[in-house]
Amino acid sequence: MKVKVLLVALFVGVTVFAQEDGKKSFFGIKAGYNLSSLSADNDVDHRNGFHVGVYGEHQITDHLSFQPEIIYSQLGFKDNAAKTVKLDYIQVPLMFKGYIAKPLYVELGPQFAVNISKKEETDLLFGSTTETTSPNTFDMGINGGLGIAINPGITVGVRYYHGLISAYEDTDAFNTMYQVFVGINL
Repeated sequence: MKVKVLLVALFVGVTVFAQEDGKKSFFGIKAGYNLSSLSADNDVDHRNGFHVGVYGEHQITDHLSFQPEIIYSQLGFKDNAAKTVKLDYIQVPLMFKGYIAKPLYVELGPQFAVNISKKEETDLLFGSTTETTSPNTFDMGINGGLGIAINPGITVGVRYYHGLISAYEDTDAFNTMYQVFVGINL
């Protein structure tokens, strides 16, 4: 239900912006690779994952645009005890893109997320076990990245995310993530 509301809000927002004279607005899909971890602990390693979602971009000026997104994203980490923590989120980045010299852009903006799945998998000598973990339900942080908008309608970019809310209660462990992605305008 939350995802449907977010999709409708994205569609309505970009459609309303599209009514302005001379401004370009479009929708697209994006997907890519995630490399995530926690920022506070040196005893954890990265988790490989992916993300997939939709976006809408609205041109504000010739060199600035606003791009809200709705993304399913796999985050998590591995520790030294052969344990993998898998945290899946629905993320809503609100990116401002500055086109330095078209087609090159930089982007910056907040991100809000809801945890939809959480699992711990531990590899044992003879098999593995799976448990559920209890991270915070909501996550919020800041994104920064750069990319290139290739004509006609293909975007390739990299992005870094750093959480501003602890991933677990009573800890100073924040989600961090590197992303590499491809977007296609529809």
